[in-house]
Amino acid sequence: MEKGALRQQVLWLVRKKGPCSTSDVCEALRQDREISLNAVQTVLNRLVEQELLTKNGTRRHFLYEAIPTEDAIKETATHAAMDLLSQTGELGLAHFVETIDKLQPDAIQKLERLLADRRAKREKS
Repeated sequence: MEKGALRQQVLWLVRKKGPCSTSDVCEALRQDREISLNAVQTVLNRLVEQELLTKNGTRRHFLYEAIPTEDAIKETATHAAMDLLSQTGELGLAHFVETIDKLQPDAIQKLERLLADRRAKREKS
């Protein structure tokens, strides 16, 4: 097995599944290979040490969850925007802004600044 392949596969599984236990990850991995619970636990703990996962819960009942990376956040936002615009168009965009205003009114000002920055970049191009 390629060095780091298990680490990458565990990280990918936790990102895909959301919060999950060691046994959840081990069960998923065992579909493709023989692996011990201790080996999975070691990889999960190293990912926590590297601040790629969080560990919550109590002894023997820990749940691991991925800490979103910039790339993961960008991918989620891209898919959400594509879905919103392709399925609902301008009306969906209007409701999106309305929802942001209700949930975090100061985020509207941030959005306006981001839009102004985007316009300025386009004008320079």
